[in-house]
This record gives sequence, C-alpha cells and structure tokens, in this order.
Amino acid sequence: MKCVLATSLRARLIGLLKASCCSNGEVLMLAPCKSIHTFGMRSYLDIAFLDASACIVASERNVPPARIRTFRQAVAVLERRSNPQLDWPREGERIEVDFKERIRKEGIR
Repeated sequence: MKCVLATSLRARLIGLLKASCCSNGEVLMLAPCKSIHTFGMRSYLDIAFLDASACIVASERNVPPARIRTFRQAVAVLERRSNPQLDWPREGERIEVDFKERIRKEGIR
C-alpha cells in the first residue's frame, strides 16, 4: 500500500481536505493519531486504525462528512477517499506500508 505520511499537527488536521493530497491512489497515514474527523469533507472516506505493530484494530468504509471516529488503542490512521472498487484492509489484518513521501512540517503541498 503506497502511503503519504502526515506527522505534523497541521498536516494531520488538514488531511484529505486538500484536493491534491493522495489524488494518485495513495493512502494518507496520520501518525500519531487516535481520532479523525470528516468535517469539511465533500466525499466519503475509508478509514483504518492501526496499532503499534501495523495491525488493523478497526476499519470502516464510506464514513460520511461531519463525523468523528476514535479508537483509543490506535497509534495511526489510514484514510482515503472512499472507493468501493478497491480493497481496503479489514480488522485483524497486518499491513505493509510503502511511504511515497512525507508531508513537510509546513503543511500539505
């Protein structure tokens, strides 16, 4: 799975709100992260919470705008614009991540 890593507070807050972020099929990884919001989003999201061993501890597809999701045991969250034609990790699966790039501290470009 190709990921873009967001670690700064600003990059994690903006997430997929920036239309150009992850527009080539990548997945956004927010780390550290235990909670996400979809306020301001125009599309539904697929999300997956990961523990420290990269195991999916919770997964949800088609999360609508204006929602909050939290999982206390998570250390990171994967998210993408919802796409029912593509596979999405399920609870209990362990994933391998290939980091395409890291979003710079000054924010998403």
